[in-house]
Amino acid sequence: MSLDRVPTRDIETQVVHRDGKVMLLFSRRDGAGELKKAQTDNIILDPESALAAAELLSSMAFEADTTLKPVGPSLKASLIEKHRDRLIPIIATILRTYINAKKSPGQMAVSIMDEVCKEIFS
Repeated sequence: MSLDRVPTRDIETQVVHRDGKVMLLFSRRDGAGELKKAQTDNIILDPESALAAAELLSSMAFEADTTLKPVGPSLKASLIEKHRDRLIPIIATILRTYINAKKSPGQMAVSIMDEVCKEIFS
């Protein structure tokens, strides 16, 4: 197969998720400017566009898989700080209690993970 193809520049791409799947939708504008389905056998991306597409696809995949929208860095940082403030005293209590009771590191890890998941996902 030859890679010597002439790029078509009038195809628009949308990335969406439906029914737990990520879809790339290719469209062209008709004479009235409305989007209509388009057929293409390839897409050509410059490196910057490829990185943007990869980021968008991974965000859509995360959302399709978890039904959660990915958050930006500043919101993520504030959420981490909020959870950290709540979890540190809880984890310190678990560690103190389990060390005094001579529990195994595995038992401590399970209890800590249970608390972390409960805090984050509830």
